[in-house]
Amino acid sequence: MNKHHIIKQLLILFAAVFSFGLVTAGTASASVFGDLYNQTLTAKKVKPTKVTANTVTMFDIVLKPQNEQQYYQEASDVNDPTKSDFKDFLTGPQIQAKYGQPQSVLNQWVALFKKNHLDAQPYKNGLVINVTGKVKYINKMFKMNMRTAQYHSDPLQFGKSKPSIPSDLQDTVLAVLGMADHSKGYFYPETDVSFNKNDDTPNYANSVNHGYTSRFTDTYGVDNLYKQGLTGKGQTIGIITFGNVVKSNLSHFWKHENASTDKNRFTVRNVKGNVVNKGYVSHDDSEATMDVEYAGSVAPQANIKMYYNKAATSDYMNLINSYLMAYDDGDVSAISNSWGLGPNNYFQILEKRHVMPSQYVQILNMVLAQGALQGISSFVAAGDNGALNYTISGISGNDVILDRSIQDCDPYPSNPWITSAGGTSLPFKKDMKINDKSMGTITNSKERAWGSDYYWPFLQANSNFLATMPEFWDLISDAGGGGFDQAYQTPDYQEGVPGVNTYNAREYLSQYNQPVFNAPLFHGTNWGRNYPDISANADSMTGYQVYQASSEKPWNNYGGTSVVSPQFAGVAALINSASGRQRMGFWNPQLYQLATKSDSPFHPLNDTDDNSNLYYTGQPGTVYNQATGLGTVDFSKLFDVFKCQIKLEILAAHQ
Repeated sequence: MNKHHIIKQLLILFAAVFSFGLVTAGTASASVFGDLYNQTLTAKKVKPTKVTANTVTMFDIVLKPQNEQQYYQEASDVNDPTKSDFKDFLTGPQIQAKYGQPQSVLNQWVALFKKNHLDAQPYKNGLVINVTGKVKYINKMFKMNMRTAQYHSDPLQFGKSKPSIPSDLQDTVLAVLGMADHSKGYFYPETDVSFNKNDDTPNYANSVNHGYTSRFTDTYGVDNLYKQGLTGKGQTIGIITFGNVVKSNLSHFWKHENASTDKNRFTVRNVKGNVVNKGYVSHDDSEATMDVEYAGSVAPQANIKMYYNKAATSDYMNLINSYLMAYDDGDVSAISNSWGLGPNNYFQILEKRHVMPSQYVQILNMVLAQGALQGISSFVAAGDNGALNYTISGISGNDVILDRSIQDCDPYPSNPWITSAGGTSLPFKKDMKINDKSMGTITNSKERAWGSDYYWPFLQANSNFLATMPEFWDLISDAGGGGFDQAYQTPDYQEGVPGVNTYNAREYLSQYNQPVFNAPLFHGTNWGRNYPDISANADSMTGYQVYQASSEKPWNNYGGTSVVSPQFAGVAALINSASGRQRMGFWNPQLYQLATKSDSPFHPLNDTDDNSNLYYTGQPGTVYNQATGLGTVDFSKLFDVFKCQIKLEILAAHQ
């Protein structure tokens, strides 16, 4: 399905929640969408595909790390220029030797599963074992029924009885992933309420000077990296997807962008995992197509390795396995993902229903920190719903009750071990018409945080516009993700950075997507992981062309922070391809140190007017705000600053 922007909330396929009508400073008008609005308050509770005794499925045994505190400290230190072991990255086997379970333990687990007719494959970190086999053998070994499986306090118990597993092996287990994915208690919400998307959007991607990729590369100094001969050659970018691509689309796009069309530059790795519901598998997915096309055009000579999950609406385990496979491959220097996991409250509901282990945040931290230890630059799209995130307030029968909240967010794009990619809007002017009659214009005069409040003056002047053009209702809630995630403490690299844990905000939208006009600015403090980290153009109004032959129009205009993330990964590949240069590694510790220096490569977007993600605005005089993070990046300058750091490191080593 074509969308004006693409960010798939991995398990949460929410459509926009439409409003009753316009409000001014809190006063609501009567709804012209009453029936439709009632439908969008709830979503269908989609249940997993049923399994039979002979169904082959998978689960992961997550083992306890050794020296866990040191594990995280080293993951930070090897990416911190002020530390002595900066850039001393580890390999998977080295991680196992220092922090994983010993080989003898892994061998015992493998032998035990083999005895029970199950195939076990440990990952190289010595911390996770992927297990494959028929449901009947899994049920027998664990004394359970996968269709009613629940997690207990004992991490290996999923039914009424505990399995007979040697105590020395039981003691090595932190949690098990995927065991209850087929349980009747597992679900994800889906909405099917939508309008046909308005095709009368400005096709600004056609106004670029040379190729559609240049909208990004010319705006953020990447073109200067090309002039220095950087192409990404010798680097491999990992793209995690939950849909497949048609290779001919990629070749067509890359040829158009003067990128390599060598058939060997693109490979697909099928990720080990479960297909939660087969009805949602996509073999020609627009999100995956966009991600691969733009990663491969920003870094025109880099190899692209797509980690494809057939699950389509991925479950948590599939995402974990995607990263672990990439880490094991060892050739990926940057990873991007444009799918989210869903709001934290969703996982808390699954946990209360005993179909999600309580350690889900801990495991996410452990796996993503491994990428930092291995010197991999990880990027995740921050989201397209602004700060007012979709959440779940309850369940009623087969319906999921939807809501929006500043307090709830996805624990994945806000994780402290990834670089969260936020969104901006570039300048534009659009003539708004009904039946070819001009109603006025929408104008954005500067690069700003991506937030559709640039519609507000027009909507105030044309109070009946949305009643006449209801397809614009979802457009007015578009904005870059950002805010605070209190599932995590504020990471060390953000501590003391001006703007972190303080904020300016306006309530541009009510809880139910009602535009609020003339809302007052207010200031506050908060805590937790502040996100995003850095931002770039993500607005479909100033968007990017994607080629997909199966579409009614093969070239289509797209946007979303999901196109920002793969382009950041492309830049990482460019910089990593410089002669004699070590990997950039995990960006954040270095970025936040650079942001406070006089030669900072960042451009903070600090205005309090016309600069919001529909809640957070800029903070004048700071280097960070929750709408765009540290702001936009001059990548040419970033490359020069990093180059100086490498030289200083080499000089220090010889003194």
